[in-house]
Amino acid sequence: MSALAHFSVGAGEAVHVFADGDKAAAHYDTQTQTPYRVTRFSGLKPLRRRVKGAAVGKAVDAQDYIVADSWKSLEHLPQGLTAPVIAYAHGNEYPRESRGGYAKQNRIKKALSKASHLIAVSHETAARTAPFLPDGLTPTIIHPPVEPVAPISEADTTYAEALWPNGAVRLLALCRLIEWKGIDQAIRALAQLRSKGVDAQLVIAGIGNDRPRLEALISELSLTDRTRFAGRVEGGRKSALFESADIFMQPGRKVGDQCEGYGITYIEAALHGLPCVSGNAGGAPDAVIDGETGFVVDASEIKPVTEALHKLITDKKQRARMSKAARAHGQAALWPKQISRILALKDR
Repeated sequence: MSALAHFSVGAGEAVHVFADGDKAAAHYDTQTQTPYRVTRFSGLKPLRRRVKGAAVGKAVDAQDYIVADSWKSLEHLPQGLTAPVIAYAHGNEYPRESRGGYAKQNRIKKALSKASHLIAVSHETAARTAPFLPDGLTPTIIHPPVEPVAPISEADTTYAEALWPNGAVRLLALCRLIEWKGIDQAIRALAQLRSKGVDAQLVIAGIGNDRPRLEALISELSLTDRTRFAGRVEGGRKSALFESADIFMQPGRKVGDQCEGYGITYIEAALHGLPCVSGNAGGAPDAVIDGETGFVVDASEIKPVTEALHKLITDKKQRARMSKAARAHGQAALWPKQISRILALKDR
């Protein structure tokens, strides 16, 4: 959403952001000069949401438009706004019909009744919203754009290169460390290939509650000499890490009600020419073009993940073709090339 605000200003829009606030947000605001106005709201969540919704309602008129980050941001907007309201749907915030019951379904539907347009980030997400849509509201599928690559310094390159344990093919996973991202399947595939004499190494970047389980799995499979955890990486370090890798691994799967809404890191990896191994759950198939920019497999089973990774490691010509296609795919998804599609909704 910060990128949407930034590139909307670049497209000539006047932007006012209404957002939650805490100490971290206050620190960010003092350290960052944004080309748009920001108003923060603190306090207990129920009251904060009501105050924020009322403030938005008072601030807009018929010449303005509102973009909400999810249906929850619509709940406390006033009814009967004359300004167009565009809401985002990401995926997991829409429970399956078996969860939440009619009360949750009616709550979401009531919130969405305030939206003029609903942007779904993938076909999977659009399908997931279906039980909650009020009459007359149809999702528009617009994949999340990506920001241009952050500049890489010599220090960033040195940092990235130091993470790789040896000279084998470099596999990179970069995401929140949660179970349905499938990093455990990437680790198991690495172990299976190593047992067959195919060598590779894996760097896992990101933070999350799944790290202890992943560390235990790495130890169990005797892969401590082939893996590294990088923690959170941002800016030039993140760009340098992508540039230093050969293949991007995020073979996600569905776990309970959770799965990938889209998978923007697949596109970030593509920008750097990395072919991907992705799962076929959720919106990931919208982000990776199967057979062109990577392989989309059933990652609930280890065999398809291992076979896809084996192809990318051993067939250098195919990897080079996919790398070229991935880079073009990523370039087409950049914010400057996509912002007009989003802003066009306000005039419909």
